[in-house]
Amino acid sequence: MSHIVIVRAFKPGDEMSCKKLIGDGVMSSLNYTFRGMLLKEITFQLIILLSAITFIFFGMPLTICLFVIPIIIVLTYACTYISFATKLMEINAEVANIPRLYMSNAFSCFWVAEAFEPYLTTQDPKEIHYTVMTEEQFYEAKMDVSLQAKKIVGTVGLCKSYRLDRSAWIKRLCVHEQYQRKGIAACLLNTAVQFAIDAGYSCANIVASEYTEGGKELCLKKGFELKQMYHKSILGSYITILMYELTYQIKPNEDDYFPHFEKNLNEF
Repeated sequence: MSHIVIVRAFKPGDEMSCKKLIGDGVMSSLNYTFRGMLLKEITFQLIILLSAITFIFFGMPLTICLFVIPIIIVLTYACTYISFATKLMEINAEVANIPRLYMSNAFSCFWVAEAFEPYLTTQDPKEIHYTVMTEEQFYEAKMDVSLQAKKIVGTVGLCKSYRLDRSAWIKRLCVHEQYQRKGIAACLLNTAVQFAIDAGYSCANIVASEYTEGGKELCLKKGFELKQMYHKSILGSYITILMYELTYQIKPNEDDYFPHFEKNLNEF
């Protein structure tokens, strides 16, 4: 078995690989988000409004007014890029503090997916079948990977929610573009959910955007349910992204017991 991927806990020395992987993952969706922004109704409204103002109030020829279109496109890209760059700065600060944020207590953890493959391989990872396993399964199989190259190709983290009682957040679920659709994201997600179950959380939540449909569909297949949808601001209320908050229910909500509690009270 020459090509395997092991999901293991984060350890010192993984920071730089995680930072690059997550950063590339964030920026890879920049163009998808930008194209989505261009197709939003507000973009067409701005083009029409500015063209009308230029034509009516400044008396510019129609051909000159059409230059509003590339201006709006450039501004939309700039706003989207700035938003992504700001988010990336926050993520880089978080990744630099993984040991403190995720590995310093029993209620949070961070994992990486590490690929092992021959040093001299010339095949594209997209064309290779990888056997994905947990660290425990790897040790049980007693495989020798000492002569293989290794590379971090996926990440995921879980931490306690400070907004919702007894709830956890699954964050930084990311898989290298060349290693996607091989079961790596599913294994990472399973590992995080199992940790939440073992830690005694009542539910685990994750957020996906309208431009990361693949992640949302994977979560739904794994038993997550859509909890709410909301719009995240990119440029005030003018440019927003639709976000999906999904939840994996581990224990029944306390609210589920209220009707029974009220029934018992009425019996007295």
